[in-house]
Amino acid sequence: MDEEYVTSTGFKIFYGAVALGLAGVAVYCVGKSADGSGALLIPAVLCALIAVGICANLFKRIAILTDNDVTYTCVWGSRDLEKSNIKGFRVGEKAIFIEPLQDGYKKIIIRDYFSLGQSNQLIASLRAKYTDLNKVEFEESKEEILHDNAFGATEDEREAALKTRRQYVRVYSFGGIGLFFFNTIFPDSNVMLLVAELIYPLIGIALLAYGKGLVRLFAKKNSAYPSLFIGLLFSSLVPVIAANLDAKILDFSNAWTPAIVVFAVMCAVLYYFAVKVAQAPLGGQVAFILIVAAGYGFGSVLLANNLFDQSPAQTYTATVTDRYVHNGKSTSYHIVLGEWGQNHGQENISVSSSVYGRVAVGSQVNVKLKKGFFNIPWFYLAE
Repeated sequence: MDEEYVTSTGFKIFYGAVALGLAGVAVYCVGKSADGSGALLIPAVLCALIAVGICANLFKRIAILTDNDVTYTCVWGSRDLEKSNIKGFRVGEKAIFIEPLQDGYKKIIIRDYFSLGQSNQLIASLRAKYTDLNKVEFEESKEEILHDNAFGATEDEREAALKTRRQYVRVYSFGGIGLFFFNTIFPDSNVMLLVAELIYPLIGIALLAYGKGLVRLFAKKNSAYPSLFIGLLFSSLVPVIAANLDAKILDFSNAWTPAIVVFAVMCAVLYYFAVKVAQAPLGGQVAFILIVAAGYGFGSVLLANNLFDQSPAQTYTATVTDRYVHNGKSTSYHIVLGEWGQNHGQENISVSSSVYGRVAVGSQVNVKLKKGFFNIPWFYLAE
């Protein structure tokens, strides 16, 4: 029995609206070019072509599954693979890939598969007819773990170790993501919280070490090895955010040396546990090592510089030259300060809603300047 999957009605309406909007932009550009300058003709043509391509794809796009083959047709062309020549399929985040068994044949890529009507049924039908390559790779990596004596004396011990580590990686990752968004949406300069934010990425390193190769810094989606990357990524960015809560660095000149030192140490530690101990290829881990080390190397230095600074504060008076509210995923309040003390330019700083409500353009505020634990001068508004 043949199964046909086309773009769902909801997505046809959505893409149709996008195409209509682009067509409107094209008409507007043509109208603006009526003066003979022609400057907007190229954007007009591009918008028109994209609109036509979207509309054509709405009606031409179709995936067909039969007992003998799989065919996918879109505005860019059509591709077919016979059942005997299909190695299997894999579902990615944005596309379904149907891979050929023989060399010389191109894979079928069904992009934006979620916009097809009954896309879940399409995946279920593929699973019923063909090999799920993601599942195969997951089972292969799990078998690798269950037969590795380094993770336990028996297969039951290894499976229990895998389950335990997968649980604590999940908890750590949710904690890192939660800490990141909590800081972004509900900024708080509580000392205990700031200390927790400073050490949270180090807890991730400890968990990576405790994993003894069973926990990876980064693992593919279809791997049985639990990965700490998401938790470490978000938590390593938290100190950068926390260091700028109700405060701002005046001069970064002295920040680079300690930041590079922390970055280098983090790279070395992550390399040891994520590559050497885990026996993972460096090429598959190096980008993630650099990202985490760079985020924590810079952010931890700035946060520690403010958090552990015991120097006396110098007080200056500054004039508010502007103020505004930024509404995005969260609402933030900003004021712009004119020249004061060692600062000879304007400074845009984020403030709480209560401070924003108390100041007006032209009013004066007190600025507290401190030396910094690492001699990185920073300042904040006096309440």
